[in-house]
Amino acid sequence: MKLSLALLGLSASIVSTSPLDKWSSRFHASPHAVDMFNTAIEWNDGYWDDEAGYLISAASSPGRYDSRHTAWYAPQLLARNGPGDVAKAIRIFDNVISGQYLDPSKQWYGDYQQAPSEPQPGTLVYPDDGPYSSWDPNIRVFVGCSWIVALNDYGHLLPRATVAKVEKSLHIAAKGDLYRVGGVDGDNSYPCYSNPWLMRTIFHNWVGARVGDANLTQSGEIFAQDIYDLWSKHHTLSEFNSPTYAGVAMWALALWNQYATKDSSLKKYGPEMLEASWNELAQLYNANLKNLAGPWDRSYGYNMKEYASLVGAVIWGVIGRKHAPVPQQNLGMFHQDDLAFYPLFALSMPTMVKTMSEKAKASLLKFPGEHVYSSQAFSPPFDTYPRNITAWMSKDVTIGAETIAEELVGGPSINPSQFSPAVIQWAIDEQKIGCISHWVTESSIHAVATPGSLHISYPNATSALGPISFNFLFSGLTINNGFNVTGLEGLPGLKLKVSTNAQPDYTMTYVGSGGVNEFSYYNVTYTMPESFTGEPFVTLQIV
Repeated sequence: MKLSLALLGLSASIVSTSPLDKWSSRFHASPHAVDMFNTAIEWNDGYWDDEAGYLISAASSPGRYDSRHTAWYAPQLLARNGPGDVAKAIRIFDNVISGQYLDPSKQWYGDYQQAPSEPQPGTLVYPDDGPYSSWDPNIRVFVGCSWIVALNDYGHLLPRATVAKVEKSLHIAAKGDLYRVGGVDGDNSYPCYSNPWLMRTIFHNWVGARVGDANLTQSGEIFAQDIYDLWSKHHTLSEFNSPTYAGVAMWALALWNQYATKDSSLKKYGPEMLEASWNELAQLYNANLKNLAGPWDRSYGYNMKEYASLVGAVIWGVIGRKHAPVPQQNLGMFHQDDLAFYPLFALSMPTMVKTMSEKAKASLLKFPGEHVYSSQAFSPPFDTYPRNITAWMSKDVTIGAETIAEELVGGPSINPSQFSPAVIQWAIDEQKIGCISHWVTESSIHAVATPGSLHISYPNATSALGPISFNFLFSGLTINNGFNVTGLEGLPGLKLKVSTNAQPDYTMTYVGSGGVNEFSYYNVTYTMPESFTGEPFVTLQIV
């Protein structure tokens, strides 16, 4: 069953035929949001195993089935309300709740299994090596926030017993989420971990009000104040400019605006923070390249047109798939499991766009012209000082960078495969996008983007830790271009001059698909002389 686009925008005399029709007409959902909902839920339909009552995992997962994605599917089914959809949703609630951890003495209390085949965490066969090992503490809020949508908007479709069961489960999950304290037992739950912190805030606010738990309601207020105070320092989220997690943050802020209790600070702070997110997105998005300029605190790839990102979902909901930074086909996309999330973004788009200016929307469709962007973001306790962010945006080339000083390598998330503090993107031709991303080996990096130039240096590098090197990953070549990469100077569609005090004889290796974030790339490495003293640097200049 699909939502008929013909119903959108017509007079109120047209009688809606399903809850999704009523949703689209009541909240003035755009045809783009409805198209995204239909496209993505049909993709989910294809992974449904009716015998198991779960979605089959589309990507990496501890098992054949994925509990989180299956939980997301339940409110989508209720919103569509086609033949058999409500019965499927009820099965999902029963199945996912049966995998909830109920021992209050454990750190994972109230969390849900990653996959229904998993043994209990903390056992000899499935040891507990801390969060994100045999259990994922973020699943509580990903499941919980999606089920807020289910109960708040579509609970009338469910039997009372199911509603009560889900409410009880969410209450346990929210109480378990209170076990999370940054720096305790290996937990990384700080306000700077933007996307789960924003989700936990509305989760506690809504569940507390729903079940009459004043402690949870108050927790939501405290969490809201914590992240707002941090955000207010620079009017940026700490998890800065992530093609995936900036999208999750915007969705969570839409939930603040849509579902928070009317007297809550979430209602006060949410619109301001979401409006700023739209404006930042408009500054850093290049509609010609259909990509966010760097730097990226967390990224799952080098070209948003090739992988499912959640900023891509946000933009699809505003301007349509054809113009959005999303793959134009489904089966071959990278990181495709996040497509399971898209229908929930579609349902929140009418709320999300209320804080979007016409200027920001126009920038998503048409590049506004060459400009520079500068800002700061701060992620305590990981940053020793706020990260300084610079970007240069031109019609066919973007350069982005951030200066950072931390104790560990890999950015605030301590993950080198996701952290890209210095990035150049450009149009190789009308279809292909090239990307040079700096692969981090240092925890202190001075990186600055200026018009036509990227400068990187290591102010605190020491050879005591091994050879000092600058590593650049070049990605973007696909088929039929007949190009043999020989280094950074002379790449297709981009003429660069490399200046450095590293050794001139760089090394280069090729890694095929299955490399970093599934993308293939060339690794071009400049290494400092062993006896070098001073500050290592590399400058890439467009000529």
